[in-house]
Amino acid sequence: MKISYILAFMLSIALLSCGNEHTANETQEESKPNPGAQVDAKMTNPNTSGRLSGEGEAGGENVDLSMTDPSVGGNEMMPSQMILENITSNQKLSTLAAALRKAGMVNTLNDTGPYTVFAPQNKAFEALPATVLDELMKTENKQRLQSILKNHVVTGKLTAADLKDGAILNTVGGEQLKVAKQGEKVMINGAEVVRPDALSENGVIHVIDKVLVTEQ
Repeated sequence: MKISYILAFMLSIALLSCGNEHTANETQEESKPNPGAQVDAKMTNPNTSGRLSGEGEAGGENVDLSMTDPSVGGNEMMPSQMILENITSNQKLSTLAAALRKAGMVNTLNDTGPYTVFAPQNKAFEALPATVLDELMKTENKQRLQSILKNHVVTGKLTAADLKDGAILNTVGGEQLKVAKQGEKVMINGAEVVRPDALSENGVIHVIDKVLVTEQ
């Protein structure tokens, strides 16, 4: 009887030990990070190279024009950044940033250039006739959107001092822009430069108050 009691006691201890080890293993497995979750988180960060260069990305037609993600916008444009990075980091240019991605022009503005970009602020897009921007952002109108945006880009780095009154600028879209100066005010095809000379690694940005319409 004593031997049977001892054997039963030892068997119960062994079973209890195995159960504790199994529970510990389960706890360790549950605490391990999920690699898939990390990948998903990275892909949702607009500052990662995958998102920034994601031309034609899935769901592009439903781009949020407000770009309210706090990781985008609100930062200063800096000479050490590329043109596209500076546009993306400025909340007042968030609609332009979305349009450039939709038009597939990310790689162009990440190129060495240099380029001069006349960047319409958000209010300029809001001033367009109702539904115009919504139509341009549709996938079937990508080429039309791209043509319009290319006419805001000029090859070469032209600061405000280089923009002479009466000068004609040839855009990468094959159209021409006319410069007009009135004192310190600089106009590009009727759009006023409201913030000149935002220098970038591959060119310069001039923020304007209208979407450019080329003269016929």
